Amino acid sequence: MTFDELREAVAQFVAERDWAQFHTPKNMAICLSVEASELLELYMWTRDPRPDGEKGPPGTEAPRIERVKEELGDVMLSLLNFCAAAGLDPIAAAAEKLERTKAKYPVRLCKGKALKSTALKNEN
Repeated sequence: MTFDELREAVAQFVAERDWAQFHTPKNMAICLSVEASELLELYMWTRDPRPDGEKGPPGTEAPRIERVKEELGDVMLSLLNFCAAAGLDPIAAAAEKLERTKAKYPVRLCKGKALKSTALKNEN
């Protein structure tokens, strides 16, 4: 399925259920935040893999990929519904943001560094 086909399928799903009446930008922004938090919750208390391969205590292992995919799907659907409610094109918004971020983080200053843009400017 292409992005545009997904966007249309989501719109049809919402229309068939008459849910657009509930999909205000505010409500969908809240929904998006809740769904993103549910994705984040899967990683709560987990540990990054250790170089020595040692396992952590029970409950610190990575989440099951099936659950990650499920929550990712919820995030994506919520984002598409937010964009529809707000009248925004997510691809255009992301492309514009990428261009601004490229200017904010030029390769010559930030390559291999995990610094905020303000810290990068102070390094010069």
